[in-house]
Amino acid sequence: MVYDLAIVGAGPTGLHAAKWSAKKGLKVILIEKRKDISKVTRYCSEHIILDEGYNGDTVKIDIEKGKIISTANGYEVDYKGGLCPVTDKYYYSPSRHAIHFAWPDKRPFAYKYDKGELLRGLLEECLKLGVTFQNETTAYDGKDSPEGVELKCVSKGKKFRLSAKKLIICDGCNTRMGQAMGFNRDRGYMGFALCEAFYMSGVKDYNPSEWKGWWGRVYGSNLAPLMGTGPAGHFEEWADVIMLGSPKDMPEKVFEFFTQKSPLAFMFESAKVEEKYSCTVKAFTPLKTPSRGNVLVVGDSAAFIEVQAQGGLSCGFRAAEAIAKELNGEKGFAEYTNWWLKSFEFNSEGMMRVTQGYALIPTYEDDEVDYLFSLCEGVTLPGTWSQYNSPKYMWDTILRDPEKIKRERPAVFEKIKKVRSMSLGESI
Repeated sequence: MVYDLAIVGAGPTGLHAAKWSAKKGLKVILIEKRKDISKVTRYCSEHIILDEGYNGDTVKIDIEKGKIISTANGYEVDYKGGLCPVTDKYYYSPSRHAIHFAWPDKRPFAYKYDKGELLRGLLEECLKLGVTFQNETTAYDGKDSPEGVELKCVSKGKKFRLSAKKLIICDGCNTRMGQAMGFNRDRGYMGFALCEAFYMSGVKDYNPSEWKGWWGRVYGSNLAPLMGTGPAGHFEEWADVIMLGSPKDMPEKVFEFFTQKSPLAFMFESAKVEEKYSCTVKAFTPLKTPSRGNVLVVGDSAAFIEVQAQGGLSCGFRAAEAIAKELNGEKGFAEYTNWWLKSFEFNSEGMMRVTQGYALIPTYEDDEVDYLFSLCEGVTLPGTWSQYNSPKYMWDTILRDPEKIKRERPAVFEKIKKVRSMSLGESI
């Protein structure tokens, strides 16, 4: 049997691509290595972000109707799971100087959601539309030719092959199929990142509507420990304590220091780890040309960080349009590429400012971070989740009066100048 479309990866991107491709009358097979996609075992942020124009869309939540609404791409997704609003974000220095992000009316800028419930609902729609769901299956290699794509797969120890006219790859940042099909060959390697998240009960000063980060070696790492809303079903009781690290700075050790020896150890005196999740990312620079022949790489697989729920849904929706046009002899892949490049900010050189904006440690000593953060006190920055806007707002506020910094802390001023003159490669 030859399918019109094979999709590798049943996350939000793959499911949404399968749904809309099937709605267009295509014969679709969706390949997924997990048995039950509603059981999320790999850590991800699980936030729907409401920033305007974020990842190519402005998303609205209709809580009463149970819908996630795309205002830019024009789709709606049914969602009946839990939601917890995030209204405040705080970045803290070693001496607890705070940079605060919030809207004056305290409206949410993000919602923690239940990813498993989102995936379950989308799969149910796909199955009703006739999508073939091949779970407990790994696609590990493939060959593209003018006639179509042939995939090598293994399921429960048995190897087999399947054929499709077109292929969408959306198996995550560590894309195995993207690697096998040669898409990582020309991408720059950015590094290997580790993340471990601890869902903890009994954390003092935990507020489910707040997102927090702590910068400084006093907290045990060059990468800021983070704390946000706990998982669906436990929004109010469990904090999400997140440690980022590397093979030289393992998250588990950072967690031990942060919760037992840092200035914030008091918050965890009565706390208990209820669940643990982790993920690893071998990060490559984003794909500038995410298609070749009959293959389109979308979502996280073409990026180097999560494109988040709405980014994945939008990529899947747009990918379905692109495939239908390609099968009709039109230039769907070129249209998708243009949309991809203009919609996701990490595709531009502006990404350099994100990298540099958060790279405070070890560039700056703890007392220097205290000084920089103190320049933001008394100012509430716009409510934003965006990893692009957040450092921009932060540094715009810090640098309101550069002459003051030059006068009061000349060494800090010189560091700022040096960092901001770096290229992206030097910064990485």
